[in-house]
Amino acid sequence: MSVIMGSEQVTKLLNNWYVEIRSRNISKAHRMKEQIDSLIQELKEDEWDSLEAKKLLLYYSLLEFRYSYLVDNVSLSEQSFEKIESFEMPEDELLSYYYYFFKAIHRSVTGKYNEASEYFDKAKVFLENISDELEKAEFYYKLGSFYYDIFQGLLAIKYVSKAQEIYRKFNGCETNIAFCENLLGLACTHLKEWGLAEEHFAAAMNQFQKIDEDYYILMARHNFGLLYASQNLSELAIRYLSEVVEKKPKHYKAILIKAKEHYKLKEHEIARDLIKKGLEICNELKLEEYQHRFMILEALNRDATAEKLEKVVLEGVKYFEREELYMYMQESMEELAIKFYQEENHSNASKYFYLSTQARKKAVDKEALK
Repeated sequence: MSVIMGSEQVTKLLNNWYVEIRSRNISKAHRMKEQIDSLIQELKEDEWDSLEAKKLLLYYSLLEFRYSYLVDNVSLSEQSFEKIESFEMPEDELLSYYYYFFKAIHRSVTGKYNEASEYFDKAKVFLENISDELEKAEFYYKLGSFYYDIFQGLLAIKYVSKAQEIYRKFNGCETNIAFCENLLGLACTHLKEWGLAEEHFAAAMNQFQKIDEDYYILMARHNFGLLYASQNLSELAIRYLSEVVEKKPKHYKAILIKAKEHYKLKEHEIARDLIKKGLEICNELKLEEYQHRFMILEALNRDATAEKLEKVVLEGVKYFEREELYMYMQESMEELAIKFYQEENHSNASKYFYLSTQARKKAVDKEALK
């Protein structure tokens, strides 16, 4: 296989692979990966040191990351982007766009939201020169997902609706439209629009069941669990989340929500075991956000003293403040204030109730400033 023929063949396959990944067609993307992997291995074995070969390997590595995110986003770790960062920065505009866009996704998954915001901004510059409408929709969708993660519900709805509007213009985008419905449901959950959230989740679930994709059905069940947990319907939430945790035992997000609902029901032993499991997963993946959230819940579940809870909460607050996750600041300091109040330490209770309200104000102001 000559370098020219090889590069053309591999580039075409990579382009087609990304189309399937972007379409969220897991089975077809998986089949194509097997074919592409053998070609890439041949490329490595031939030790092509040309600029073209290095460009192809970078392109493959970028799409390999994006594929991993598609098939199991909760398995991504702090190290998941290291392979890509071992390459020199691409000069090619399209590869530069993918580099910044996928790096933004990685930073968002690993809880580095300020960095993610910077990389989304950099990717957006390159997006202006891309004419592919479906790529614009993909970018808007992921940007909306990012805004949901940082409690910017209205901005999430704005960008996801923009993505959905584009998807509706094209045939074969039913799955991506359903993903938009799913994310709109999450944004509505954040905004406490429970009825609307349920409608969006139901629309998404309907499409996922039509294509019979178990992974997406589990995602929808997880989000129904989150919706019911947000309304303190703990037993109903646990019913949905139990299936997710059973079928995806390393789904740390579902484990955390489920543990919290058992804690609310005073089922402390069940909560304890789930927290231990979730913390082990997050320590392995080095996910700082969830490490703090699990540790705070662990302290609450074992009924730690206010003094001990304070140490755990303040460690978490350092991270939450740095990443501007003011809602988590508010929640954790309110829990701490209640604990001090129960111990009749009214000075510290008053202090943390005040700090809790200040954190809530920051959360409201942050959304209003947009």
